[in-house]
Amino acid sequence: MDAMKKYGFFENRFFPAVFLLLSFAFLLVFSFSTSPLYAYTGFDSATFRTIGLGILQGKLPYADLFDHKGPLAFYFNAAGIGIIPGDWGIFLMQVLFMAVSAYLIYRTDCLFTDRKTAFICVLLLFFPFVDFIVEGNQCEEWMMPFVTLSVYLVLSWMMRGEGLQHSPWCSLFYGISFSVLFFIRPNDAVMSIGSIMLGVFLVLMARKMYGNAALNVLAFLAGCAAVACPIMLYFSSMGILDDMLFGTVFYNIRYADEIPFLSMSWGIIAVCAIIVGGLIWLAARDRKTAVMNYVLIPYLVLTLVFIGKRDYWHYLIPMLPYVSLFFVFCLRYRLRPVVIAISVLFFSGSYYQDRMLVRNILVNKEIKEIYVQTDRLFSLVPEEERNSVWNHDMFSFGESHPRVFSLVGAYFHAGVTPGNRVFIPFHRVNFGEEETLAANAPEWVMALNPDADDPDSRYLRENYTLAASTDDSCPCRIGLYRRSDGTSEETLR
Repeated sequence: MDAMKKYGFFENRFFPAVFLLLSFAFLLVFSFSTSPLYAYTGFDSATFRTIGLGILQGKLPYADLFDHKGPLAFYFNAAGIGIIPGDWGIFLMQVLFMAVSAYLIYRTDCLFTDRKTAFICVLLLFFPFVDFIVEGNQCEEWMMPFVTLSVYLVLSWMMRGEGLQHSPWCSLFYGISFSVLFFIRPNDAVMSIGSIMLGVFLVLMARKMYGNAALNVLAFLAGCAAVACPIMLYFSSMGILDDMLFGTVFYNIRYADEIPFLSMSWGIIAVCAIIVGGLIWLAARDRKTAVMNYVLIPYLVLTLVFIGKRDYWHYLIPMLPYVSLFFVFCLRYRLRPVVIAISVLFFSGSYYQDRMLVRNILVNKEIKEIYVQTDRLFSLVPEEERNSVWNHDMFSFGESHPRVFSLVGAYFHAGVTPGNRVFIPFHRVNFGEEETLAANAPEWVMALNPDADDPDSRYLRENYTLAASTDDSCPCRIGLYRRSDGTSEETLR
């Protein structure tokens, strides 16, 4: 670090490129679902990429391919696939988004400390990010540039002094960011950006800058509308606005209610409370930095309310700017042991990700074999019918944890998309008869376990014939089935 300072490392105009290199290296190792190092396709990531591919094929999210995330998650994936087919385009977009976010976190840290310390605190973020990234290509990764720039803008304004009005242009950006996050995962919009705008409003009201407060609220609403209106109009023009709102908002209300209160992820809540609560206490020790608490307190309260009940650590990715600031303030008040202890705890908590890394390396060949064989099965279907192959129960295989055999990823790997709208098997329980195999009677079905005792499996056994299956070299037996009243098997190539 002394050498860095001596040679003007932080003043070099190419210094931001360091964040690109760090992001590339980190994602290459830990973004298991998109890194070119692994055959693993992930589960959430495979779902997002499948819908992104479907968009490029002319299918519509929610109406043709359903998942309960906001549409921008799918369109970011579609953009990556459109840039470079397969995983490389998405992977390089991840690198860019992460690098921009890390640089903005660094710039935010520099508001409170020297450049060297700020850079160290950004480097320390790799410990929690290993825990939070899960399989990579999570919704929260696409939010981060909007979150980090919003945090930088609001804190740089707060640190410039008490008499300064807040620029409506910044609030316009907060509004844009709010809508972007809302159309990825609504909860994050409220937590990450709602808390910032609420903090700005409260500060301006406390300073009796009522006119400036009103102007900023209007700018925020204009920013929200600038993103939300085109999206709503687009889905309305496609005749699927209700489908989009159901998938983005109403399905998630039901999804959250499935988890009882006592089954909440108390570990995630504890991390939020300790990190953000600790930052609130440290910021309050200085009159100048205490103003930050107008944002931090709403952020903590809204996060505890809206973070979600499930034990999904990627929900904490938007908290990374505050984790870095927590490190900055600990070092500022000579609490280095706290920084070391928290970093060690984050490192210890990465055991699941470390197991994922090892398991992906150990079974990489087996994962590849599954996709070689499912690619062959898809190739037996006439090309014009491949995007209509029904996914019966293809999601995962094997009882060993962590799970790495993603069967839903077979579709994306083959460059095709499922024929059924609700293609994730466990989502179908929340839909009616219209999403059953019997109601649709597709020509082709791909299945892992046709012998299950459920209505769809019974219908499959009674009305379909096995056309082909994976062989003994595949870790699991997957069958391609054809409707019994369809064309004879002689047409299979």
